[in-house]
Amino acid sequence: MRRFRQHIGNDLLVRIGIALVVMIAVLTAATYLYVYNSTRTATLRELEQETAQRVRDESTLFELAEDNLERFSEQFLRLYRSDVEVSEEEFWEMFSRDEDGAVRLHRRYFDGVFSDEGRYTYGMSGFVGNNQSVDDPDFRRRLVLSYRVASRLGPAFQTRFENTHVSFPENGIILFWPEEPWGLMAEPDLPMNELGTIAATLEENNPEREPVWTGLYFDETAQNWTITYEVPLDYEGRHLINPSHDVPLTELIERMVTDQPDGSYNFIIKHNGDLVAHPEPRPEEQKWIGQIEREDIENPVVLHAYERISEEFPNPQDAEPEELVEVIDNPEDDTYLAVASFPGPDWWYVTVYPQSLIREQAHESALVIMVEGLLMLLVVIVIVTVVVRRRVGRPLLQLREAAQALGDGRYDDVAEQRVAVPTHLPNEVGLFASRFVEMAGNIRDSDRDLERIIEERTSELKAANESLRELGLMDSLTGIHNRRSFDRDLTRLVRAVEESGGTFSLVMIDIDFFKQYNDTLGHAEGDRVLEAIGQSLRDMTRNEDRAYRYGGEEFAILCTNTQHEQAIAVAERIVENVRSLNISHPESPHGVVTVSAGVAELDAASPSGESVVKAADEKLYQAKAAGRNRLEG
Repeated sequence: MRRFRQHIGNDLLVRIGIALVVMIAVLTAATYLYVYNSTRTATLRELEQETAQRVRDESTLFELAEDNLERFSEQFLRLYRSDVEVSEEEFWEMFSRDEDGAVRLHRRYFDGVFSDEGRYTYGMSGFVGNNQSVDDPDFRRRLVLSYRVASRLGPAFQTRFENTHVSFPENGIILFWPEEPWGLMAEPDLPMNELGTIAATLEENNPEREPVWTGLYFDETAQNWTITYEVPLDYEGRHLINPSHDVPLTELIERMVTDQPDGSYNFIIKHNGDLVAHPEPRPEEQKWIGQIEREDIENPVVLHAYERISEEFPNPQDAEPEELVEVIDNPEDDTYLAVASFPGPDWWYVTVYPQSLIREQAHESALVIMVEGLLMLLVVIVIVTVVVRRRVGRPLLQLREAAQALGDGRYDDVAEQRVAVPTHLPNEVGLFASRFVEMAGNIRDSDRDLERIIEERTSELKAANESLRELGLMDSLTGIHNRRSFDRDLTRLVRAVEESGGTFSLVMIDIDFFKQYNDTLGHAEGDRVLEAIGQSLRDMTRNEDRAYRYGGEEFAILCTNTQHEQAIAVAERIVENVRSLNISHPESPHGVVTVSAGVAELDAASPSGESVVKAADEKLYQAKAAGRNRLEG
């Protein structure tokens, strides 16, 4: 009989052990698959979103270059189509022919000179090769008109682009570049229109008249990795000029290539397979090469990645930019490739994410489940061994059936004893059975409580999100930040100055005679004026600054880390830009909608938000008292 009990007990222990091991194995496998799939889905979604967002964020510089040159082209064409004339005498007052036959803009336009209108011009140089005649009046006129536009817009563009060029199909160039008088230094026989970028703008080389992005190169003067953007400008079927920018990219490339979590990395490659940037150090012989041609790339991962990208996007030039963002499986190297295309230059931005990182997360989660399951198995075996020694038979079978029900998730069946459990026994088995029933009830109740808590938390989160949206920081009419945002940002800036030093400036802006405008034309027209000025502030404000609707017809701009003179320059451009909108205002002495502005810098002796607002307001009132349509700083 004793041997029979031991046999039954051992058999029961073995069966329970096997059942629990199988359950733990199944749970571990299920956990692994679930974690792997959910982690993979979430990771790939995050990769795609992050890659797209980074490209959108970093594309601002390229888009700004395109906007600048579009604006330049419009202003040049407006001048070119006008009746403005340039006499031969006027041309030779600005230019001279050197001893080698090259025509160059006089040095004084680089050093600084006042125009007849009192405008100060500096940083300008110009050059026409000695193989090109300047006898054509139209060519001379285009040179002078390009000088006028470049000397006016070049300083405005300089906040993000240190130079602005205007090249000509006739082998001439006009430059705004305060760092170097290039037009005075160029070799007299330099054939610019036969080389590189300028040649690519000529009609025989570019019949589609598409803008030209150069390859990456190192600008030794600026000590910066750079590409050049050039736009051929035609009028009535004739090639007139090519406005262009040098776009500095060292900081952008460093951010995009090096800023990545451990385990993954980024690189940039052209649509034709030339490597632009990669986190691995280059060999010494390739150190100063802007981009490595495809046949010279030694990294097999880059080559495999390019092959997969080419398979996925065989004709990238035909797709819209928003379509060129995707995560690609790259089984050759056991990686995922998050790929996005830059607007402008034909670049792919690629994040290489090892698939092993996802598997590691799944392995870790499965290992935790397995260890916990084994510990649970050990505890159960010990308990069952003690019970079996005392009493074996039907109670043990009932407990096994109850355990199976619990393992199947039938908590109600155990808690309500629809599965027979020996709770009536006056011993440890009975006590264990009672606790078993209680445990099933607790688990059932916990599940219900958890579902209720999740519902409550979801409802609370939804309500909180609704409240957050209602407390938005944007002005709904103008699309710029509102007074609440201004107060918050001003407090932060003042605190930052107190803690770390530095300074900032505040520009207060008020629409002149706005009440009369509303009284005459109605509030609907007044709202459109507010919208237009809000758009103007967004266009004219630098990336590091922020514009606000302060209240009514009053606006404000916080110029961070900005000296007083720079803030005044920002405000002057805004006053001029609003005036140039040419919005008719019959009740204004200026005939159009204008603004007045006041600029104040944070007082380092007694920094406070109230003091800088008060100072800017006083300057604004001075501007209005002095006749409006002006700036006081």
